[in-house]
Amino acid sequence: MRVTCEVCCESERAMNQGANPPIESQPADLPVEVMVKHCAQRLEARLQGVPSPRGLAVGCGTGDEAVYVRRALTGSHITALDAANRFSATARREVDLLMADAKALPFPPAIFDFAFALHSLEHVGGARQALAEIARVLKPGAWFYMGVPNRTRLVGYLGSLEPTNLQKVTWNLKDYSDRLRGRFANELGAHAGFARRELENLLGEHFHSIEWQTESMLRFKYGGRVPRWMLDAMLSPRLINHVAPSHYALCQKTR
Repeated sequence: MRVTCEVCCESERAMNQGANPPIESQPADLPVEVMVKHCAQRLEARLQGVPSPRGLAVGCGTGDEAVYVRRALTGSHITALDAANRFSATARREVDLLMADAKALPFPPAIFDFAFALHSLEHVGGARQALAEIARVLKPGAWFYMGVPNRTRLVGYLGSLEPTNLQKVTWNLKDYSDRLRGRFANELGAHAGFARRELENLLGEHFHSIEWQTESMLRFKYGGRVPRWMLDAMLSPRLINHVAPSHYALCQKTR
């Protein structure tokens, strides 16, 4: 594993040279959450006409999400960071990886064409500062796709790939326990996330356009699996902020 500063240097050199590792398989071969596929689809539509777009994955986990997005966005180059070293062998081959704090990104201003943070902002210990840093390193007019847990949800985790059913039940019970004890907060270690109004205020500080993708993502995920009438009812304006386990948004940085 390369040390952090070395990764940063190699990442910048690669971006300047427009380098891209060879693609060994199609995006569909990677076992990623549906939100990653939705993220790639939405970013691809917004990046039409941007040659060799440079992207940043914030809180990338194993890095496989960044690999999927890179493969889906033809010609793109992605730098992925996380606070922990748990990167997969595939990610080590295909994207530039580094261990870094999302609240102090080791990049100069305005160098990325897009960024994405999928269920990571609730863990950084300061979402406002992390969003300010993400906005700082994005070019004017660049795009940012974000997904976070919905603080006002009734139930969470149900559609996730990795947890077992027992884990999902256990985590939901813990959420309710934290709520009852007044400890349902990110800063207290709970997997709380953010309410929509809270996100609107945080994102509005740095992005002039906020396109909510929560309904779109859930239809993308459950369309064909849930009867249309039931999905329409669940995603109605009166219910979506309680039914949706997470919020998703696509934002554009102020030009």
